[in-house]
Amino acid sequence: MARKRIQEERKQQILKALDACLQEKSFEKTSIKDIARVAGVNHGVLHYYFSSKEDILLNYIDYVIDDYQTQIREWLNEKDLSRYGKKEFIDELFGFVNNRITLNKGLSTIFVEIWEIALYHDSVRAKLRKAYIRWIDELVLNLSRFIEDKQFVKNVSIAMVAFWEGMALFSTIFEPGMLDIEEVLKGFQSRILEIL
Repeated sequence: MARKRIQEERKQQILKALDACLQEKSFEKTSIKDIARVAGVNHGVLHYYFSSKEDILLNYIDYVIDDYQTQIREWLNEKDLSRYGKKEFIDELFGFVNNRITLNKGLSTIFVEIWEIALYHDSVRAKLRKAYIRWIDELVLNLSRFIEDKQFVKNVSIAMVAFWEGMALFSTIFEPGMLDIEEVLKGFQSRILEIL
């Protein structure tokens, strides 16, 4: 059991190292040796845990989704949901996503590049597709606490994820304040709340 835990910790260390590398330069320009150096391991160790640089990227996508799914669940566990009405809960949930995911420029920059890679690599595209399905499902799960119409909840969840991703893209190419992205997010959020 301890060996398995150590192996999982080592994998997480390598995935965190890839994240740090991608904060500095593109995936294409990041080498296995760069990742190993940042992880503080010999590059041969990376090949023990991952078959290739693309394999590290595929696992990285899961790593990011798992991290944010854990964050949102921890955030929800801190809340007394019985105290919330539908609009208050959705308002806070959307605020969480806006502040921690959509407006996270580092994360957005990395995922713009992953989108580009996914255009030409079937395995990355499939992994990214699964990641977005997980995000949509998480949103459906949380919105379903307050809205009974399952198809409506699914449609709104898909639209919100697409909107957030578009705004995240904008946050990577426009300087802060140029489009008032925060205001657009708040305004759109208000309109969604009116619909709900």
